[in-house]
Amino acid sequence: MLRYTRNKYRKESISAKLIEKKEGEYFAVPGKVPSPEAFFELIFMTEEGMKTFEVSVFEYNVVDVGMEGTLVFQGYQLLSFGDWIKEFSL
Repeated sequence: MLRYTRNKYRKESISAKLIEKKEGEYFAVPGKVPSPEAFFELIFMTEEGMKTFEVSVFEYNVVDVGMEGTLVFQGYQLLSFGDWIKEFSL
């Protein structure tokens, strides 16, 4: 479930390898919303350990397990990864 709160964490950059991709479904409001919503997660291995991020279907589909690159994130939010996922802001 994507978060829509102000992200007050500092931006970090680290070398990483994508080790797993997960997708599934969840009910945003259990018992109130009749159909589930999809979620997509990317799991990276870094020198600091594993990092997991929820991403959009578009980000999920442009990377494959085994890819390596610079991972840029801010707290729980993935900002960019290598040449495949680029930081975007309005």
